[in-house]
Amino acid sequence: MLYKIGRLLQLLGLLILPVAIAGNLADERLTLRDSLGLSALGVGIFFVGWLLQQGKGSGTQGRT
Repeated sequence: MLYKIGRLLQLLGLLILPVAIAGNLADERLTLRDSLGLSALGVGIFFVGWLLQQGKGSGTQGRT
């Protein structure tokens, strides 16, 4: 279960980054500071998901 949550968080983190960049490029709707903050949030979410995935494995370890 933690493995799937980790993968979901990784996907969410990867989706946040282009939104942050596009928000800054599209008529300056986001300031550079907001864009970088949102990008940092995406990286942080991805990292937490990566940690969850690494700690739990795919659930097939130890099975024969």
